[in-house]
Amino acid sequence: MTWGYFGPVNDPIYKRIFAFPRMVEDLLRGFAKGDWIQRADFPALQKAPAEYVGDDLRKRLGDSVWRLPLDGDWLHVLILLEFQSRSEPDMALRILEYTVLLYRELSRGGLGPGGLRPPVLPVVLYNGGPRWSAATDVRDLVVPAGPSLAPHQPSQRYLVVDLQRLREDDLPLRNLVGAVSRMERSRSPEDLRLVATSLQGWLREPGDAELRRAFADWLWRLARRLQPEAAAVDSPPPGLDLEDVRMTLDEMSLEERVAEWPKPWIQQGREQGREQGLEQGLEQGLERQRALLRRLATVRFGEDTADRAAELLEAVADSDHLEEIGELIVRCETGREFLARMDA
Repeated sequence: MTWGYFGPVNDPIYKRIFAFPRMVEDLLRGFAKGDWIQRADFPALQKAPAEYVGDDLRKRLGDSVWRLPLDGDWLHVLILLEFQSRSEPDMALRILEYTVLLYRELSRGGLGPGGLRPPVLPVVLYNGGPRWSAATDVRDLVVPAGPSLAPHQPSQRYLVVDLQRLREDDLPLRNLVGAVSRMERSRSPEDLRLVATSLQGWLREPGDAELRRAFADWLWRLARRLQPEAAAVDSPPPGLDLEDVRMTLDEMSLEERVAEWPKPWIQQGREQGREQGLEQGLEQGLERQRALLRRLATVRFGEDTADRAAELLEAVADSDHLEEIGELIVRCETGREFLARMDA
């Protein structure tokens, strides 16, 4: 069975997920460098306006801005988040523009001690297919003119988190941004099921309810994209939770495995037949096929149904018919329906 591939998701989903302080904390703890992280007061992390108004009164909208205190409330870092699904050649210039506009806003509302502005950490979360190729420092967008002019050129570097290319070994443990990376790299229902199971274990506190629901909605949308034949539905059902999504992905994973199992069984039987005699080899392959079908029926419908199915399977001596029974296990809603159709 071939599952559909889903491409990069759009900004609204990322803006919803990264509207939670815990996501920003996991992003910084997992992917930002430097000892300043140890000085950060994450419980005091606050969302800030991402709307900038220049001197020309034109509004510009960034994706997300957070204020993170360091060593007490008087010193803090501004975290600028931008969500990208494609490499933007002038990203460094855009980040510099946002930084200048943000500093101008601070000038209107009052500066810190000594009239100084807080440091800024710009972060680009990228989930596109091709590798990020844009310059990460605005200095790289300026023609080099020698050492005497270099100190007079603007310089600001942003951090890129390429979610599609993070290696499993590089992902921090129990990190929600790591879960996002796994979602972006998922190519099957089983991949998504593993992410959903992890998120169930990590998001157990009462205060995690809204974030848990946001992840459930996102996983539901990704699961729908893996089923090109599914009817178009605009939005997830109300009250959807991670457990609901995980159960759906369990069924999709079973369906995927059933569709693929018969091929190796038959091949294995044929190989054994060549070694031990055609008739004996095929019979052993059929026995393995029956045993796997019984285990699948147990998972899907329970022991009672599986026991009755095992009796009926003994009478089936054709691999194609056993494959059809595997499809029935996935398609039938109840054990009663499955046994009735199997009898027929």
